[in-house]
Amino acid sequence: MLYVYIIIISIITGLLRKGKLSSLSQISLKRIELIVLACLIQGGIIFLGSKKNKFVLDYSSYMIIFSYIVLLLAVWYNEKLKGINFITLGIIFNFIVIVANGGHMPVLLSSLYKAGLNDFALVLKEGTYITHVLISEKTLFGFLADVIPLSPPFPDPSVVSVGDFLMFYGVFSLIQNAMLKRQNSEIRSQNSENKELYPEI
Repeated sequence: MLYVYIIIISIITGLLRKGKLSSLSQISLKRIELIVLACLIQGGIIFLGSKKNKFVLDYSSYMIIFSYIVLLLAVWYNEKLKGINFITLGIIFNFIVIVANGGHMPVLLSSLYKAGLNDFALVLKEGTYITHVLISEKTLFGFLADVIPLSPPFPDPSVVSVGDFLMFYGVFSLIQNAMLKRQNSEIRSQNSENKELYPEI
């Protein structure tokens, strides 16, 4: 849900900067099926895990890691897109902390309370959530974990990581670049014409 808000904010910002909404169709994402596959794997793990599916419970850690490898492959195919470098770095940061902690993303308990996610904190205390665990003294790379609270009045209170923020910025940059690309090209063209008409003496 967070990415929906980021996309909406990015589009609104682009429009305020006189960008073109129609220009978003020019974003040429390659191997979209890899992104869809990774999202389906992660969504399926959470859904089937809540249903106590034995296969998912036994192999969820490997499935999560595999989904991140698929994501990294997807961004590699799109390395030339502006903003993709931030998305890639964000995925790598999250991948590192998840792999280092057995296929789970650690979450800071106090940040959950600050974000008003008391019920989720209780679930993590019970150790029954399939993709996340609470940060403990055994946690590795805790600074890359979910430690940043997005508290109310934020429309979707959450706790996110540094990697998440990098990916948010990457998505924002990608949309801004697409919406303003034509405008920037026109500005450069106009500046070039002005130089021809008024050459430096």
